Amino acid sequence: MAGLLIADLGNAGRSESSARPDPSELNSQACLEELDLSRLDQALQRCNAVVQAHRTNPAPLTDRSLLYILLGRIDQACRDVDRAMALMNSKGSMVDPMVRHELKVRQASCRQRVSNAGKG
Repeated sequence: MAGLLIADLGNAGRSESSARPDPSELNSQACLEELDLSRLDQALQRCNAVVQAHRTNPAPLTDRSLLYILLGRIDQACRDVDRAMALMNSKGSMVDPMVRHELKVRQASCRQRVSNAGKG
């Protein structure tokens, strides 16, 4: 699952700023901007602010789910996927097709994880 999702990082930056941005200045794609894989906790803090600033947009939840996966917090990632899917479904065709695709892939992974857990 992580291998598939790490490919999403290709559009992200490579260094994390230590300055805390004002939430009103964060665009909905700011979660993975200037991402430094050695500072995932800082990236998660930034992303939490983005999610708060854009509560009705599924894209920040999609990005935060990736950060949770990279941190090994799969249950939280799947909760964000569920929340983002609900937002996406309420918005209909207004959602970016790439976000829609990413959510469907992650939702399938979450469902498969739950299914496999029941077999063990």
